[in-house]
Amino acid sequence: MAGIIAAIILLATLPTYGQNAEEPPYKEGELIIQLSVGGDTGSIADSFQGFNLRPGKVLSRRLNIWLFEYEPAGMKAGDHSLLLANVRDHNDVNLAQFNHYVKLRSTFPDDPQFNLQWALHNTGQSGGTPDADIDAPEAWDITTGGMTALGDEIVVAVIDGGCDLNHEDLSLFKNIHEIPGNGIDDDSNGYVDDYDGWDAYNSDGTIPSSSHGTHVSGTAAAIGNNATGVSGVNWSAKVMPIAGASGNESIVVEAYGYVVEMRARYNETDGARGAFVVSTNSSFGVDYGDPDDFPIWCAMYDSMGAIGILSAAATANINIDIDYYGDVPTACPSDFLLSVTNTTDDDVKNSGAAYGATTIDLGAPGTSIRSTTPGNNYGYSTGTSMATPHVAGAVALMYAAACPSLIQQYRTDPAMVALIMLQYLLDGTDPIPSLQGVTVSGGRLNIYNSLVLLQNHPCGVSITHEPLADTKDTLNDYEVVCTITSDTTLVADSLLLYYEIASTWYEDTLVPTGGQDEYHGFIAAQSPGTIIDYYLYAQDAEGKADTTDTYTFQVIDYGLTLQPPFDSAMSAVDDTVWYPLTVTNTGVYADDY
Repeated sequence: MAGIIAAIILLATLPTYGQNAEEPPYKEGELIIQLSVGGDTGSIADSFQGFNLRPGKVLSRRLNIWLFEYEPAGMKAGDHSLLLANVRDHNDVNLAQFNHYVKLRSTFPDDPQFNLQWALHNTGQSGGTPDADIDAPEAWDITTGGMTALGDEIVVAVIDGGCDLNHEDLSLFKNIHEIPGNGIDDDSNGYVDDYDGWDAYNSDGTIPSSSHGTHVSGTAAAIGNNATGVSGVNWSAKVMPIAGASGNESIVVEAYGYVVEMRARYNETDGARGAFVVSTNSSFGVDYGDPDDFPIWCAMYDSMGAIGILSAAATANINIDIDYYGDVPTACPSDFLLSVTNTTDDDVKNSGAAYGATTIDLGAPGTSIRSTTPGNNYGYSTGTSMATPHVAGAVALMYAAACPSLIQQYRTDPAMVALIMLQYLLDGTDPIPSLQGVTVSGGRLNIYNSLVLLQNHPCGVSITHEPLADTKDTLNDYEVVCTITSDTTLVADSLLLYYEIASTWYEDTLVPTGGQDEYHGFIAAQSPGTIIDYYLYAQDAEGKADTTDTYTFQVIDYGLTLQPPFDSAMSAVDDTVWYPLTVTNTGVYADDY
């Protein structure tokens, strides 16, 4: 098998922009050329008269770099690349390239109060230190959130006192499989009338309004760029409001239990039911709490992490060392918990916020934070409660930026990918002196840095396939269906099904079925007893490829023998003839039938 695979050479073709209705990333009709020592612009122009290639203007005389122009009319995408390749081979040329488009690396929303959100973009507008922020505009140039690359609607679960369900600047999750107010568990998830979320205080679907919960929700995911109010870290993620942030511990466990149920159902139904919750926000806790006394509460974070959820939790609003004094939940030992402290607009830890070198993961802006409040209003608030939703929103933004193959991997191994995201979040923090040595990361949230790290994650082509089972069919070709995702354009003639019959290998091209990212190919029908090995291969325009494992199935061989041989029997009308027969399977495949 290995020798056969090694002998297969597939050449990626150049992308044709017209086929994908995409504009090229460069200005057609222009090349930037650096001449070699002694190089002459006229010599280059003479060599490419057919393209009317001519010097436009000098870009740097000292470095001998020129902008050349040519006539692009009637040229295909491949023609531009061919011209560039030939220019590069010219004796008078040192370097040559297309004149690529470049855009400003920041995206600003039109929300009228965005200028008051120093945490997202700090210009010193509140008297603080410029750039003591999470670099949100730079991050929004990569993504503004809302959906994954595979079409999952991203949800942030906010466990708090409740939320203003009618706030015009919040996009709230709705359980569309539940009919509100009919007293029936329509979607059979164990929760009656949970159309708007869940109220763990009263164990029903009626969400109370809460100034604190509304403020937290807006920080994580207020609607961005809607010419209204403020912007959240994630412009278009859905907020799932869950009331259950105070009282006794059983309320907290019930609140988290709802999150577990909704995300687990999403995973189990391939997105047909439940909710794609990627992060939770918890701005509550027990000061000086010992995690050993709260094993069930702490274990909830592992339970959520196992199905793909990271949880952001606010540490105590007391200037104490959590490593020594303890806290619940921010001292809970779960790998899926992000414990957060409060930083100011001068990039220092707030003097009223807790810390811990092994327990508190990072800081985030939490002092004088502008966000949504009930009644379509807005206001300022301070505390670790205000720091934490920046982290919960940032986690949600990362899933919007993840490449298709990573999201596909997330579907099959949600816990592992959640930990990858957590590490990128921590590795992207801006180091600040007041957090060094007193937090795990030593830094303050910087979502732009984390997204850049995420963009460097090795992605590419991914094939998922449910192996064929043994079959009794000897008449119809065997359909092989798979899902192929790629972060760039797939090369159509590289999508191949290879199969082996009697030591001979064959191939069939995989073609779209019409389903999302779904392709299929066919193996020719075989006679009973045939054993078939097969595998799938796909490559993208960048040369990245994926090869599946080799799968095996066989055509079940039945040989039915009747003894004694039976031809016919004669009798009078209405008589019954009893004829004893023994049926034996004499095929090489032993199985009941």
